[in-house]
Amino acid sequence: MKKLFIFLLTIFILPFSKIIASEYGVGKNKQYERPNVHISVIEDNNGYTIGSDDKKIYLTFDCGYENGYTRKILNTLKKTDTKACFFITGHYLNSSLDIVEEMINDGHIIGNHTYSHKSFQESTNEEILNDINKLEKAFKEKTGQEISKYIRPPKGEYTNNSQVLLKNNGYTSVFWSLAYVDWYKDKYYGNHYSYNNVINKIHNGAIILMHTVSKDNSEDLYDIILKLKNEGYIFSTLDELS
Repeated sequence: MKKLFIFLLTIFILPFSKIIASEYGVGKNKQYERPNVHISVIEDNNGYTIGSDDKKIYLTFDCGYENGYTRKILNTLKKTDTKACFFITGHYLNSSLDIVEEMINDGHIIGNHTYSHKSFQESTNEEILNDINKLEKAFKEKTGQEISKYIRPPKGEYTNNSQVLLKNNGYTSVFWSLAYVDWYKDKYYGNHYSYNNVINKIHNGAIILMHTVSKDNSEDLYDIILKLKNEGYIFSTLDELS
């Protein structure tokens, strides 16, 4: 009977464990500080979800398409002398090249969010690299510059295999430790929605994820930056992650 139980355990439990261990996404984690599930898979493969335990924080934006708010965000960053990283897709590069060039001219880092924004969990190694390289090539052709080696996996989804692949090809994966619902292009919550989410969840080393499609982000960003700077936080760039 005991042998039968072990046999059944091997058939049903072990394959399930393999699925859990190989497919997951920081974006699905409900924690707003260091994700506590499979974190070593990211950190052991040249990736980050959070910086060191000091008052440095890192502002990042995902740009899939333009919704009319990015220039206001850029103006706020310029006004407050704050640098950020913008993770762009192929669609954003092709449809909003003038804004991408403004990001570059303002001294922001441009990160790779892949050309097609297809989940790494649904892609082969070859497809992942092709999607990354396609954006690199298009970026070089359109701007004359090299895009950074910072990668944000689409939807925050990844596998053991995709993380190893990124590291072995010289990329740094950047996830986040502070995020909130801000990606619905037609939603405006008001009442300092973005401000309250960021200030209530801020922590040392925070990698903050925002989406440029959000009116709330564009409206609240100035107050967010001033508040955090007044509290002694330093907005660092991804080049200073440690």
